[in-house]
Amino acid sequence: MKCPKCSASFSAAPDEQGFYVCPECGSKLRSRGATPLPIENPNATLPAGTPLKPIPRPGEIPASLDVVLAEIRAVRRGQEELLSMLRSRPAEEAPAPEETLGFDEPAPPPAPRPAPASGSAAPTLRARRRKTVLLIDDDPETRGAAVAVLEQSQVPVRALSDGNASLAAIAEEKPDVIVMELDVRGSMGGKDVINMIKATMEWVDIPIVLYTRLPIESQKEARTIHGADELVPKGPGGPEALVARVISIFRRG
Repeated sequence: MKCPKCSASFSAAPDEQGFYVCPECGSKLRSRGATPLPIENPNATLPAGTPLKPIPRPGEIPASLDVVLAEIRAVRRGQEELLSMLRSRPAEEAPAPEETLGFDEPAPPPAPRPAPASGSAAPTLRARRRKTVLLIDDDPETRGAAVAVLEQSQVPVRALSDGNASLAAIAEEKPDVIVMELDVRGSMGGKDVINMIKATMEWVDIPIVLYTRLPIESQKEARTIHGADELVPKGPGGPEALVARVISIFRRG
């Protein structure tokens, strides 16, 4: 006889209640097609050669399909309630007038701006449909520099410094790319924001670019450990590299 749980082979007679006990794992086995033993006949035995199966122990009974589906529906309801709550919150930072240009018409040429400090010219996005960027950065200096170069390249951008405010902004108007500081401070850190975006079905397809001061070694680490899609380290030439990466993502999409 072979134990279906531990695969140990053994030969033994059933006990007084008609059960076989595996000497290796201690599982009590009974016939798969057997009917419950009547109380008035506790010494009944099973026919030789009858296939056996283990009796599940407490905690080992697998969840049914109905339970799994109920859990999925509960998660879905939670996401919908969160989206509804975020959409009902007023935006903390209203976009500047030039950020609300229509997508179906070409934007007028921007006013001349000074060249970046590094001296390298940032690429310019030339497209009929203008895609948007949401920038999440709690550092005013690097946030301002990134916004200036993005606007110089005619990329509409909304800039926020708080994780909670950024979720409300995404719910209000879904951006095409999210650029964020992983080390953003506040009640909701950068990792929490990424987890919430990836757990929400309506947002999971938004590319996330880490524009961060943290020492992340490679694109692979940004993707596999932090859940982002791209990595641009902060530092000299960082704003220009960020714009080039964002425009590359726009063109791929």
